[in-house]
Amino acid sequence: MVKEIKENEFKDSIKTGKVLVDCYADWCGPCRMLSPVVEEVSENLKNITFLKLNVDDAEEVSTEYGIMSIPTLLLFENGELKEQMVGFKSKEELEELLK
Repeated sequence: MVKEIKENEFKDSIKTGKVLVDCYADWCGPCRMLSPVVEEVSENLKNITFLKLNVDDAEEVSTEYGIMSIPTLLLFENGELKEQMVGFKSKEELEELLK
């Protein structure tokens, strides 16, 4: 399951464990294509927290992580950014990355 968060929840949400944040915007076509892929992967990987963040409502986070293009996936481990990926990813690419 992918949980939608607001910018003010971001820091607390990435503090513990492995967390994948799908940074998106409602108007973004590739974001709409990626969303069901992330949802499907989240069903199989229970050891990772999956979150969505609308970058149009999250200016500070976008600036802090240099998000210029979307979709952007941010992978955190205990609050530390481990990986930042831009663009559409297939289910296989995403699962490989999250192993």
